[in-house]
Amino acid sequence: MVDPRVGFMVSAVVIMIIMLTMASIFSEPILAAKKSSASSSSTKSSSKTTTNKTTTTHHVKGVKVFHVHTVPSKVAVGSTFGFRGIVFNNSTATITFSNGTCTAPLSIIFNKNVVTEPQTTTGTCKPQEVTLKPGEQSPILSPNLSGITYRATSPGSTNATMTFKYGATTSTSKSPISDSITRVYTFNILPSGASPSKSISSKSTLPTTSPQQSGALKLIP
Repeated sequence: MVDPRVGFMVSAVVIMIIMLTMASIFSEPILAAKKSSASSSSTKSSSKTTTNKTTTTHHVKGVKVFHVHTVPSKVAVGSTFGFRGIVFNNSTATITFSNGTCTAPLSIIFNKNVVTEPQTTTGTCKPQEVTLKPGEQSPILSPNLSGITYRATSPGSTNATMTFKYGATTSTSKSPISDSITRVYTFNILPSGASPSKSISSKSTLPTTSPQQSGALKLIP
């Protein structure tokens, strides 16, 4: 006759073997899932780092557009207008951009109250390429004689999103690279009959480029 204690011990050993076998079977997929998740996270992190480096590789810092104002200074509904400003090269690169009487250096989008209309030009078109070395500045006028005009259609506060595009030559670049900066200028349009200043003239001229020491220039948006 078999001793009951021996039978109990044999049963306990069999149960332990079954439990260990099942634990081993279920633990393998869990470990594989953890390894796959860790590998995926590492890949995403590496990809994100690479993307950030790529977007900032050729960005030239220090080019500013400031002292922006409308021409005329007061704009009313129904009147045409333009913008004046100053480009200041406070970078270590040499930049170039189009700034003649038939080329507008700024691309402008309005959020409301303004429409862009075709303009009939009567003046002589003089294309001009401006070069600014580090520390130099140049006035800009938009749209000038570029074939378009801005007309105010409704009163109220209006945002003009300005994009200034330019080429830059750095000490490390073998050829010029294209870059741009964007800023928002907010101005107010008066109701019709508010007697705005004289509209922008199609014969406006721009002064010549002049060097400017960055330490003596006060930047006012």
